[in-house]
Amino acid sequence: MVLIDDIGSFPLPEGVTRESFNRAYPAAQEAFAARRRLEEVPELEPFLTAVESSLLAKLDTQLDIVTYPQHYDMHTQFMHPIEKHQREPYLIDERYAVIPEVYVAERVAKLRYEETGERVRLRVCVTGPVELYLKTPFGFSVYEEVLLNLAESVRAFLRNSILDRKHIRTEVVSIDEPSLGFVDLLNVEREGIIKALERSIRGVDAEVQVHLHTLKAAEYPLEAEGVSTITAEFASAPENIELITREELEARDRYLRGGVASTSIDRKLGELAQRGIRNPTPEQLADPEESIAKLYLKLRERFGDRLRFAGPDCGLGSWPSQEAARLVLERCVRAVREAESSSA
Repeated sequence: MVLIDDIGSFPLPEGVTRESFNRAYPAAQEAFAARRRLEEVPELEPFLTAVESSLLAKLDTQLDIVTYPQHYDMHTQFMHPIEKHQREPYLIDERYAVIPEVYVAERVAKLRYEETGERVRLRVCVTGPVELYLKTPFGFSVYEEVLLNLAESVRAFLRNSILDRKHIRTEVVSIDEPSLGFVDLLNVEREGIIKALERSIRGVDAEVQVHLHTLKAAEYPLEAEGVSTITAEFASAPENIELITREELEARDRYLRGGVASTSIDRKLGELAQRGIRNPTPEQLADPEESIAKLYLKLRERFGDRLRFAGPDCGLGSWPSQEAARLVLERCVRAVREAESSSA
């Protein structure tokens, strides 16, 4: 059975400004690392309100597996605590390798379990070591020791985010490496990238995805031990379908997550503007269920049971409203489930 999930980022709810959330986020990380109850820290209200609202909105779409709502910059979220609490260059003190959204997810899941009896299946995403390395002063000059320290830091964030309670379980973790395949100037051997990916997930007790934007970089997660699933965009980047085969996945016992709904909001807004639509509705922005189902069935035909997950291409954080982003998730859920039932 194909599982429907999302990639992570989501628009802020109405009433929470970007400025107030960004101010609260580092304080939420510090408070969580200090084992404080976040709801007892007044300045964290924008953070708590945003994450709770967004997580509930996602859960209401009936996703099989839900990613914590990622409202903060995907690089700063991890680089700030790594740089602030490093024991060696870019090697974080593990006590500070925390994702405060996981605290909120556990609290929301407990309340939801009491109401419905349903356990939340959580997906945790962490920006990968290569992506983080590109934000260091070293740029494209790769020092393997620093890259591996970043990998150990990523591993610490993942290990500290594994939950296994009656009301919530971290079932999937994702290493997000969107630049792999696009950045060809890194002076690092292929084996160095594979080693960094392996170091990031060593001992992590969950199913592991590596999130790519182009399958030109599929060789890395194909070879990295411990990776179970490669994720890629297919709605926004249809050429990806030609860059990997079912046989390659079977040979390395890997699975695929297929992005079946476009999240390229700038492209969508531009295309609609060319048609004279300046203020599109959520219904106009979200891909139609028919096109989502058609692409899903195309992937199913090509990859068979190697297609394990499906959902939107990428995150929805830059979308204009939660209503529009939520509709994308709802349409993905309905389209994939109806396509599955009709082809059974």
